[in-house]
Amino acid sequence: MSEESDPFECRLMFLSLLQKLNASQQSIHKVASYAMRHKRLSEDLYSCIIEQLDKASINARLNMIYVLDAIFSASQKARFTSYIELTTRDLVRIVNAVVADDPKGVVNVPNTRKIINNWKRKGYFKTEDIEQAEKPLADRESSSTTVPTSGDSFSKQDILRRMEEDRERHKRLREEIWIRPPEEPKYAEFEEFWNSTEALDPETDYETMMVHNMLRLPQYAWNMMLSQRTLS
Repeated sequence: MSEESDPFECRLMFLSLLQKLNASQQSIHKVASYAMRHKRLSEDLYSCIIEQLDKASINARLNMIYVLDAIFSASQKARFTSYIELTTRDLVRIVNAVVADDPKGVVNVPNTRKIINNWKRKGYFKTEDIEQAEKPLADRESSSTTVPTSGDSFSKQDILRRMEEDRERHKRLREEIWIRPPEEPKYAEFEEFWNSTEALDPETDYETMMVHNMLRLPQYAWNMMLSQRTLS
């Protein structure tokens, strides 16, 4: 379809892509690429995602949040803000749908938290919006000890399929983690790692570092330094 395709045709095509969506990177990229190619219809296409999110299975809902992640990544590169702005108002609703308040919904919590952490790292949303979106995750985690009934449990086939799909989803996050926003400050990545590093513990960390130094440069007089450190 061309850039000037009929909005109704675009909507039907996008709905078809969402209904066929699976966890493969190819499938997720195909949907995200279509959304960006027809970004002039962002409101219509975004409404399709929300519409399908309400109808989809728990597993399919997780695929859709990965689609949003792919769309946001492409939007940031293109300096296009509409999809992120549209999602802001529905962020809590989306998370609640993906991690539904039942035993099956709890299964989506770890993957959803990874996505939310990625959005936080990329700065797609304001801090207060992310904090609101994290509340349903905390609620589900606190109730995850609930024992599912027979009707809520997964079959062996469901479990194996889910494991395979999770491997596919993780491939994308591993790739995305190295992509930095083009407009971020020069030392933003360093600051991020620095702030997430625990404070130095003089009681144990120096000895640990010394042991690593001894393994790296065994010919150096590390033993003497370690002995002096122990005596002091």
